[in-house]
Amino acid sequence: MENPIRDPRTLVEPATSKEALDALDHAHRQIIASEVAALVALTRAADLWQVDETAVGEGIERLMQPGHDGTPLVGEFLALEIGPLLGISPQSAIFQIGDALDLRHRHPRLWQAVLAGTVRVWQAKKVCLECAHLSAEAALNVDQAMSAAVGVLPWARVMKALAGQVIAADPDLARQRAEARRDSRKVRVSKIEDGHVSFYGLVNPVDGILFDHVLTQIAETLPTAPDTPLCRDLDRRRAAAIGVLARGALGQDTLPTHTLVVHISADNLGIATGVARIEDWGPILTDQLPQFLAHSKVVVRPILDPAAIRPVDAYETPARMRFAVEQRNPVDVFPWGTRKASRCDMDHTIAYIEGRPGQTSLANLGPLSRKTHRVKTHGRWTLEQPEPGAFHWTSPYGYQYYVTAAGTTRLFAPAGSG
Repeated sequence: MENPIRDPRTLVEPATSKEALDALDHAHRQIIASEVAALVALTRAADLWQVDETAVGEGIERLMQPGHDGTPLVGEFLALEIGPLLGISPQSAIFQIGDALDLRHRHPRLWQAVLAGTVRVWQAKKVCLECAHLSAEAALNVDQAMSAAVGVLPWARVMKALAGQVIAADPDLARQRAEARRDSRKVRVSKIEDGHVSFYGLVNPVDGILFDHVLTQIAETLPTAPDTPLCRDLDRRRAAAIGVLARGALGQDTLPTHTLVVHISADNLGIATGVARIEDWGPILTDQLPQFLAHSKVVVRPILDPAAIRPVDAYETPARMRFAVEQRNPVDVFPWGTRKASRCDMDHTIAYIEGRPGQTSLANLGPLSRKTHRVKTHGRWTLEQPEPGAFHWTSPYGYQYYVTAAGTTRLFAPAGSG
């Protein structure tokens, strides 16, 4: 490939406007070339990945279809090799593989446009995503209908036209999806961010309009904030109106019966302002806790001393030991794992051998999701725990990663990997 990427430390800053524009153009073309090279490598990795279909037994590698209708099956452990290599979770790697296979097999004209550099990879993936629910034949119809516009029209116009082409490709399916949409109505509350939560959802249009009207009615009864623009003040009062509605429904001003686990680091104890983390919701300032937990029943758990948790001889992990491991490593300890430790298997780093004492200990345990547990057992990955809570992984192809509660670090690539 022409113009290989150079070390940024050796680059000379442009001296003229023309040189700056030429450098920008060169850098942009390098980005596109790199994206295309990664996409081609990803699809080839899927083509070349081999699964031992003669193997039998629980936990062996199975075939899966990360893409949609018309795409090939791929060994499920491929994502566990690619994810750490790209610095993403195994689930994100599955999506990456699926997107690439969708593009190549369901949108051949778009695929060629990407290879030619006239369409960016991220743009092509958006088209694939909008067509994911279509059959292979319908997706091909969209691909043909959009081929003249993609890469020529501004991207906003392409996406605006795409929605109609997706409906036209399969009107019956579009009608079914509209009817099924009623079953997916929901309202969600986000995690805490900057001391607040967000609302989003999908509701019956009549309910939505009524809710909007009620919020405005209640807002108009609330006091205004001085020196605040009218539109912003109305938004603030509408937000406060949600609390008025909730308290009216519950008949109380405190949180309803519900278990909230609040973590406060020992470093934050005794200082005016620190950070507390509300499990499943997010962080909040410690000086906001009194108001947040007002009139609630609070149970304080002491800080665990790992030195006081002794190894046991049984295979099963005692509840207190499991809790300690989950606090030490709060997510799956596979490279870039994301699954919460409380929803993972408690894995013995060195496989448990019946009759050998002291194998179940903080130094030999780590949370693994069911799939990453299987890839450790059946996928030729090796794992060491050089110190409690630190995990050294080596993939079947020699890539090595170091995982702690602080995150994942790629150690080095095997010789000859480039």
